Amino acid sequence: MELGNKMKALRLKAGLTQKKLAEELNVSFQTISKWENNVCAPDVMLLPKIAVFFGVTIDELFALSVGQKLRRIENMLDMEKELSHDTFSETLEFLKEQLESNEDKGRTYSFLAHLYHHRMTSDSMYVEQYVKKALTISPEICDCQWLLQMACGAAKRDFNVYNRNEVIEFYKAVVQKNPDVSENYLHLLDNLIADNRTEEATAVLKKYKATEKSCEIRGLIYEARIAWAEHRDELAKQKYAELERTYGNCEQAMFELANFHAKTCQYDKAITYYEKSFKLAQKPRYIDALIGIEICYAIEENYEEAVRCCDRELAVLREDFGFEEGEPIRDINERKRRYIEKIRG
Repeated sequence: MELGNKMKALRLKAGLTQKKLAEELNVSFQTISKWENNVCAPDVMLLPKIAVFFGVTIDELFALSVGQKLRRIENMLDMEKELSHDTFSETLEFLKEQLESNEDKGRTYSFLAHLYHHRMTSDSMYVEQYVKKALTISPEICDCQWLLQMACGAAKRDFNVYNRNEVIEFYKAVVQKNPDVSENYLHLLDNLIADNRTEEATAVLKKYKATEKSCEIRGLIYEARIAWAEHRDELAKQKYAELERTYGNCEQAMFELANFHAKTCQYDKAITYYEKSFKLAQKPRYIDALIGIEICYAIEENYEEAVRCCDRELAVLREDFGFEEGEPIRDINERKRRYIEKIRG
């Protein structure tokens, strides 16, 4: 249903003439007639007033389909830094309604998770900001450092805090129930390796390789990661050498080699492989490799090159995705601003 038809239906439902509605909106009744006949559309600035008058949301005014609303929510979560309380509540209400009416409940729960994660992320930004201010003003304070662990991934000292057993148990159950879905094996492997549970990881990797949709590159990558976690450094290096030799023209393989060298503080080598990964990428290109390069330069305190990386990231987002504004752009510009401040001293 087009906007004009929707407005006409709402007007008739409210028992209003075109003249009466025109008076309420401070326009001519001829304008109302043109809207309802889809000759022209209301000015965008009038839409909130029209929606409020009829007691509907702007989405309802446009009669967006469920699919269109979900795409709009997806874009909103990608591009907006914070959501107002009203926007969050309206989105939450819509998604909960979909749990009752939409058969694809898995996707709806995924949207709900993303919605709450967005709020958690935007809230954690303030946690980080205020903790840092507190410690800058009063460095002797000892009761808020742990908040940085929760807000921005600061290191956790104690096993009872940093262990991933609950996540591991969850993924074990998912894998057991859905043995043919290969992706979940990888998430289970990530958490087992992170907790140094390499014996279990080796067994899981064997099961992953037996799945129909397993990936040879992934298998080799996780063999190398397990070897490194077990401090079998030479074996790990052999595996990574095999990865490069066999998959030298694979973006994913080069990215993994870059990650390995970055984790071992070999930043120049990491930059080389991140560059290789980025050059192998097909459009639209993601900026993960460029961010990796940026971080390496920042660690080395080469802020001039870090700034250049930020400019490259902005160019890719503009050229490949058409992004000129939004949260990704603001984040990059904020990092660039901090690097420039460091350059200036």
